[in-house]
Amino acid sequence: MSADTKEFEAVRQDRQASRAVVHMAQRYAIALAGPIGAAAAQFLLSMQALHLLSPEAFGRFAFLLVAQQFSLGIWSALLCAPMPVLLEQCLPAERAALSRCLFATNLCLTAIMTVAFALVGAALGQDAWDKAVFAAFAGAALLRSFARAHAYATAVPLRTVGSDLLYAALVLAGVAFIQFSGAADPSMPYLVLLAATLVGLAPFGRGYVAAQFRHISLHDLPGYRHIWRRHSGWSLIGVMTTEATGNAHAYIVTLLVGAAAFAPVGASALLTRPIGVAMNAVTEFERPRMARQVAAHQYADADGAVAGLRWMLIAVWCATALALVVLALIAPRIMFTAQYDSSVLAVGLVLWMAVAALRLLRLPDSVLLQAAGDFRGLASASSVSCGVSVVAVLVLVLACGPVWSIAGVLAGEAAFAVATWRQVRRWRARHAIPGASTQGAPA
Repeated sequence: MSADTKEFEAVRQDRQASRAVVHMAQRYAIALAGPIGAAAAQFLLSMQALHLLSPEAFGRFAFLLVAQQFSLGIWSALLCAPMPVLLEQCLPAERAALSRCLFATNLCLTAIMTVAFALVGAALGQDAWDKAVFAAFAGAALLRSFARAHAYATAVPLRTVGSDLLYAALVLAGVAFIQFSGAADPSMPYLVLLAATLVGLAPFGRGYVAAQFRHISLHDLPGYRHIWRRHSGWSLIGVMTTEATGNAHAYIVTLLVGAAAFAPVGASALLTRPIGVAMNAVTEFERPRMARQVAAHQYADADGAVAGLRWMLIAVWCATALALVVLALIAPRIMFTAQYDSSVLAVGLVLWMAVAALRLLRLPDSVLLQAAGDFRGLASASSVSCGVSVVAVLVLVLACGPVWSIAGVLAGEAAFAVATWRQVRRWRARHAIPGASTQGAPA
């Protein structure tokens, strides 16, 4: 090969690499635009509630949002995570029946969960109006979560972006209304979230509304048994144990010490919210693409996306850490009122950043296993971490106080990460991916 040919080939490869980087950046920009806007707006609403509500009322608000996020995880297990795998692996003739089954199951389970959230609100001492508004918001959020996942799975991601941006705009409008009106009613944040969630369903169009509310029948429900046996049962076990790993502190602290004691723990977690948003957004966006690659037996391509995803999340973590340091130096009290001990918040924030670091290192491998349909492997990994987290949190709450319960979450996340990386190495070995012992997952 001549020198000119070698130079031409090198230039061509550099251009291909540059185009690949640009394409990856465009993908992640689409994936993150809507969720970042929605999360930023909800973050402002949460900070506003922190300043307007008493510690006890805010603790109740923070706990309910944790429970609501848990319900989204359940929906991911039952419907959203298996959806791209099922739609890609089924025959074209089966796709319509499968979609009807998913839509019917979604609506029935949403009705059940809405009632469950009303009961949770009553157990926390909410009055009838507050618990009704929150339950309605939680139910509507489940419908929007399913619609977002369906849009990704059917390759119309811009509908999800439009929904997120519209949701963000309505939440920001609600924040402005509360700020300028001076309303301190505990139900106002829930009303804002409910209105924004309902309006956020509009971008999915009349076709989605018809599929969700008109073109369904109870006769479509029995088909879900196959989905449950094949994917959702193991996926649900994984979500339940993952929730116990990551949020055992919320339930144990609230149960043993009360909502007021949970307030500083929930407040310190607010500042790491951008990292969680980025992780959720890229999971929803990348999972269908990886599922398509796995279905086409393009195992190396699916595995190759893991490293890029991990580096993107590391960049988000570093940006968040830098922003928090600047904020601490310039205006440490702008985020929290004097009702909260700054030393307690500082300890909580450092621990939450450590938890976030472990989660983002583990997450790309978890997404790969989900795309491959290996929900049983993930359930096995999270089951190990669940026991570690629950025991550690319980001991630390009793021995050291509520804020140190986050260290118990950190211990559980470490166990989860190690178990997940072992599962991924096994998956790579099964598919004879080059460099299976070192690629993607940390050694």
